[in-house]
Amino acid sequence: MPRFDVTIAGELNLDLILYGFPESLPPERELLANDMSLTLGSSSAIVAHNLAALGSKVGFTSCVGDDDFGKIALGRLQEIGVDISTIVTLPDEKTGLTVILPREKWRNILTYPGTIAKLAKHHLDFDFLSSARHFHLSSYFLQTALQASIPDLLKRLKAAGLTISLDTNDDPADDWQSGVQQILPLVDVFLPNEREAQKITHSSNLNEAVDKLTKLVPLVVVKLGSCGAIVCRGADRFHFHRARQRRE
Repeated sequence: MPRFDVTIAGELNLDLILYGFPESLPPERELLANDMSLTLGSSSAIVAHNLAALGSKVGFTSCVGDDDFGKIALGRLQEIGVDISTIVTLPDEKTGLTVILPREKWRNILTYPGTIAKLAKHHLDFDFLSSARHFHLSSYFLQTALQASIPDLLKRLKAAGLTISLDTNDDPADDWQSGVQQILPLVDVFLPNEREAQKITHSSNLNEAVDKLTKLVPLVVVKLGSCGAIVCRGADRFHFHRARQRRE
């Protein structure tokens, strides 16, 4: 039997969320927020944490700095039951941090990459990652040190019998290349949002993007924020919106 239900390789950082700040942010002013939260951040770590909270056995590989942010992030994962035995502490690096300014209908997001961009092939324990039924990869465009190794890693994991899911998240460079289209045929479940789906496929609308993606990936789940999600399998489309489900 596999040791884990899911293994994950990706980024680990904290999110600093500031609430209730002024709509405009003029320079050289002492501006006040009315609330804040320092919480576990990063797509990869949030997936690991939430799956463990739901009862899954999760193994997580990442890098952190030898600092307070790294220790807090590790503690949040460990206390929920995620196996963090292969997470590497880099003594001369700083743990990444994302500052989020949520507004009424959108957010400003500013990330200091730190160790987010340091995870590399030599940090990966293949026996650990392959001892699961499923492997998940998040934040592809932030994993700059790992990108060149991802195609070979996914091929080896598939050969070992794992299914694979991918959530690329946003591309800070906004060029949407970096080899992501070459790894999509290795993925079983792809989890973009609407903008990411269109950007990755160079499409002008979501229908066109989904048509392209379903030719590459067996199951595509497009996240639509407050409008739910569209689950796409071949020509089939299922729109999930809160408690409602309908077939397109």
